[in-house]
Amino acid sequence: MPSRQSLWTASALVAAAGVAVIYFIPSPIDPDPVSLGDSLPRLEGPLSVNTHLQRLEKLFEGQIIGPESFAAGSDGEERYHNKYYFYVIGSYELEPECGRPKGMKVDSSGRLVVADAYNGILRIDVDSGETEVLVDRFNGSRFLFLNALDIASDGTIYFSDSSTKWERRDYRYEVIETNKLGRVLALSPQSKEVRIVQDGLYLPNGLSLSEDENFLLVAEMSVSRISRIYLKGPRANSVEVLTENLPGYPDNIKRNSRGNYYVGMGSVRFQGSSPIGSFLDLVGPYPPIKRFITKIVPASLFDVFLPKHAMLLEMDEEGNIVTSHHDPGALVVRAVSEAFEHSGKIYIGHFKIPYIGVIKKSIFVSE
Repeated sequence: MPSRQSLWTASALVAAAGVAVIYFIPSPIDPDPVSLGDSLPRLEGPLSVNTHLQRLEKLFEGQIIGPESFAAGSDGEERYHNKYYFYVIGSYELEPECGRPKGMKVDSSGRLVVADAYNGILRIDVDSGETEVLVDRFNGSRFLFLNALDIASDGTIYFSDSSTKWERRDYRYEVIETNKLGRVLALSPQSKEVRIVQDGLYLPNGLSLSEDENFLLVAEMSVSRISRIYLKGPRANSVEVLTENLPGYPDNIKRNSRGNYYVGMGSVRFQGSSPIGSFLDLVGPYPPIKRFITKIVPASLFDVFLPKHAMLLEMDEEGNIVTSHHDPGALVVRAVSEAFEHSGKIYIGHFKIPYIGVIKKSIFVSE
């Protein structure tokens, strides 16, 4: 019978062999050290917890999957972005082939302009269904992860290209790697020419033009901040961090009737949001830990680290948080990709909920 010591020795050798094997397995990511802030935000002042998001009404529940963005035509008719293809297919393998519509807006001619992660910038006649591909590649390379868009008064389409490395379906790797391989591009609908507005961005997600169109706000999701890209004036072609160390990971940005911006939080990070602390804050400074995790944990399981708390911010043009809206415990809505105001109502969407949320504007502004 083997002695206890020999069993311990054998176990140690097996463990060492296992570590050695894992060490030599290539990691899918190549991260740099990143710190998101000295301390996590506290939910106080304009971030104080409420239950506003729990009061939403669910539209089309069970009929759709993943309404992530919204638009309204000049006739006032809402255009719901419903990912029916995802409802029917739901396939990781087929996503690049089938497409993944993300941000959208109705242009001055009444046509719907859509940023599809893989298929590019599309212009759609919503009555006939006729679709025109405005652009599907840049410098000879097809897009992998287009995200949000906005349209200027001269017709220029500004859109975010979240990653030149990772496809949309691998967004979890893009988030944990925390690289600077994103950019904002601009498309002239007349010439169909595309130019780089700003590159070197961390997972640029939502974006929105200022009311005077002098600058763009862009959500750098993986580093919990919003940056401002100047388009006109003495600071044109420059970028600055507008606000950082946000209480979550900013998704879409939509201007509201108060002249402020709704910023959806794809997930949250604040003091008390998780018993272990914010996962990305903990591993951010340590690339070897990130590499190890992605070697042994399937990307689909990363979601277990997401706190159960939905949040929507309202922010002014200077990056000050005016107020916030919450669903503590994520009892009604899992998270918020976008909040879109139209005709006295706020429409709430997220790519993993089976309904469109709608809340009366009066609930947001009176409490």
